[in-house]
Amino acid sequence: MADRDLDREQHRDLLRDPHFGFSTHCHQRKENPMNLFRHIEADYRRIARDGLPDQWGIDLATLDDVVETIRDHRAHQERSDDLTRHLATIARTDQRAAVVVLYALAPLLGARLGRAVTAEYRTDALTELAMVILDSPLDGPRLAHRLVNRAHTRVYKAARRVEHRGVVHIVEIAPVDPQRMVANVGTCVADIADRVTDRMALDQFNRAVQTAVAGGTLSAAVWAAYRDHRLRRVVDSSPAPSTAVQRKLASRAVSRIQPLVVQCLHAA
Repeated sequence: MADRDLDREQHRDLLRDPHFGFSTHCHQRKENPMNLFRHIEADYRRIARDGLPDQWGIDLATLDDVVETIRDHRAHQERSDDLTRHLATIARTDQRAAVVVLYALAPLLGARLGRAVTAEYRTDALTELAMVILDSPLDGPRLAHRLVNRAHTRVYKAARRVEHRGVVHIVEIAPVDPQRMVANVGTCVADIADRVTDRMALDQFNRAVQTAVAGGTLSAAVWAAYRDHRLRRVVDSSPAPSTAVQRKLASRAVSRIQPLVVQCLHAA
């Protein structure tokens, strides 16, 4: 009986210990998720201790002044845009500049997310913001606001895809021996009837499009957007980059050209 009482006292002491990682209401170990916002702040502080790099060519005294200028995008929008654009360009070759821009825009993103989201969602949002800084076009006004909005849109759409379609499982693809690949390809001969059918279907689709454009049922601008920014990417391995307006026009053209695709291509 005395041993049992001793065990109970030991368990109580463990439950009271804040460093042990247990709660008095739950006997499962608490997992503290990584706070990526704090990691970014710590990285920024380490960079700020070394001072503002001379090769960046910024006429400010400290990196804290740089951050404050970027965050002051409402009162001094043009100055904030110029500095954000300058650092985002440097960030593609210097990781320190990316950390500075990310730290400067993190509070704007946090305010946009609010307090209702999970820690994992906030981490994904900050990761998307880093990707947006590195790969998005930097022209146009209200740059800081647009970068934050684009990151928020990306993480929201990704979360919706997981909710509606489920989690995407990672698949590992094993490489094929080149000699075996050549042997397999060499034994496969395309049926000439299939090739003729495909060419006839494409020719029929082309005639239907030209007829629709000539008759006014399909706009020439809509067809040009779909042709240049959807069809051409299928056959051209290195197409010219498309702007956001061009991609939007091509996306809107899909619904108007889809009936011709179904009629001429899918029917074949």
